[in-house]
Amino acid sequence: MCAAIETQSPGIKDPVPSSSQGACLTMKTYEFLARRNWPKSYTGKILLVSFLGVHVPMIGAVTYVLLADPTPFSQEIGILLAMLAATLLGTAGTMLVMNALLAPVVAATNAAEGYLRERKTPRMPTRYTDSAGVLMASVQECITRLDSALATTEYQREELARDHSEKFKMLAGMRHDFRTPLTHILGFAELMKSEAIGPLGNKAYHSYLEKIGDSGRDLLQTLQSVLDLSDGEARRQLDEDSESFDIVAMARDAVSLEHLHAEKCDIAVSVEAPAELALYSVRSVMKNLLGTLLDATITGTPAGRSVTLRVSEGGFGTCLVAESHGGQLCIEDVPANLAHFFGTLPSSAGAPSARAETSTPLTVRLTLIATLAKAIGAELAMDQTAGEGFRIAVTLQPHQAGYAIAAE
Repeated sequence: MCAAIETQSPGIKDPVPSSSQGACLTMKTYEFLARRNWPKSYTGKILLVSFLGVHVPMIGAVTYVLLADPTPFSQEIGILLAMLAATLLGTAGTMLVMNALLAPVVAATNAAEGYLRERKTPRMPTRYTDSAGVLMASVQECITRLDSALATTEYQREELARDHSEKFKMLAGMRHDFRTPLTHILGFAELMKSEAIGPLGNKAYHSYLEKIGDSGRDLLQTLQSVLDLSDGEARRQLDEDSESFDIVAMARDAVSLEHLHAEKCDIAVSVEAPAELALYSVRSVMKNLLGTLLDATITGTPAGRSVTLRVSEGGFGTCLVAESHGGQLCIEDVPANLAHFFGTLPSSAGAPSARAETSTPLTVRLTLIATLAKAIGAELAMDQTAGEGFRIAVTLQPHQAGYAIAAE
């Protein structure tokens, strides 16, 4: 298998180009050499191959001369030594040049590792047009774009935090609107409870009861206004952010982004979807939702098994299903508010349990899936079959996609 992640479209079988077959064979050769423990470095393997490529023909030529030529060996020793010296000099020069030609690969590797570990932006040459030059230019551009995207995201996060802070300050500024009615309610209720001015039948209580009712209605109206404002703002924001896009292409991109995670976990991931499928929703939310779906399903699947991502459309709307073949969720994996999707779940120790004492990384992922689905009004469903695996399904109804706000 050339890669741990494959994509499939039911009913469509594309012929494999000869160039792709050649690339696959080349990758298999690299994987074979990469699994060898000696030499450990990539540069060492290149130099070893170069050394063998030069000296194997030379050794064959010398052996042929010694065996086939009737001339005495003493008369040929000078020629053989000259050939050996020339070969060694040529090999040394070849290795020096090969090492120099490998410098772009080493530079690109160090640049990527340096950014991942220390977020250090490299400065590599980008004006060369051969394969090594394109590699350096591509790594430089990828890191530059990634750093710009991260900076933008961090700025937006700070802006969002400030916006939330301002909203909380606004609500704090309304404390008088809440405090005064509540003070009336609590004060008059306590006065009536103690019957400080007489039995409950006293006429003064009627006035207090009217004030309690008025204060309660004022408080309810204020709260309803705040809720209407928040709900209207959320709806308006969703309408502004929604757009039409191909959910199948986004699903395949999500699989590509999870490629490294899947390979490290030895999980094969496939996509079952039509050629394309238009969806009107919030692109950023759907992208995060698909990524989290795959990440959670891969995390919960044992090594050597597989995961399938299905995208389909039917009478109930657009459905995204991530299915783990062989994965089993424990009660520690499932948040309490999502436990109703399952029957009795075993604990990580193997015995059935009614309540989780701890949580796992899957708990956060499943919570995020539920939050993202709720944000776009999608319906979430999960189930598990013992010995077979589990599935997570998100369904967006046609009239909900991009517009609805999930009811509290």
